[in-house]
Amino acid sequence: MTNNENQYTIYIRSTKESIPVSKEEFDAYYHDINIYRIRQQRHGRCVCPASKRLTCDMDCLTCPFHRMGDMRSLDYTETDDEGNETAWVDEIPDDSPLLEDIIIEASEMKTLYARLTELMPEAVKIGELRLEGLSEDAIGERIGIGRKTFAYRLKKVKTVLEKEFPDIF
Repeated sequence: MTNNENQYTIYIRSTKESIPVSKEEFDAYYHDINIYRIRQQRHGRCVCPASKRLTCDMDCLTCPFHRMGDMRSLDYTETDDEGNETAWVDEIPDDSPLLEDIIIEASEMKTLYARLTELMPEAVKIGELRLEGLSEDAIGERIGIGRKTFAYRLKKVKTVLEKEFPDIF
């Protein structure tokens, strides 16, 4: 190694030692660390001074230069000008469906299924065979009805169900 290559060292903070490396090894080691550190600094979570940047090992939780930044707990509260306190957890929108909507939809689906089997009992078997990947001709052979016949019946049943269940279709 030449003197030029010896000037590059990697500092291991846990053991407090510097290891001499080549420029390529130095660049490879600090490349991801620098990207991560810069991202943390943008968010106010790293206040590492320029003179200590080579001590960074991306272990922010044990670093003396780690700060909270823009990441706070959901229990964090803010107080407005009128003295009203609001927790961040209260601001999270709840996109999950209401239980009564789930029950209503399940009830509607049961009614739709019952009506479908009433109008055309073989429709459920046709659906199962389609899920298995069979062609329409193969399905017709399995259920004992011609392909055009069951396609026509399905079309008629769909028309009836669309009229009876307009919210679903």
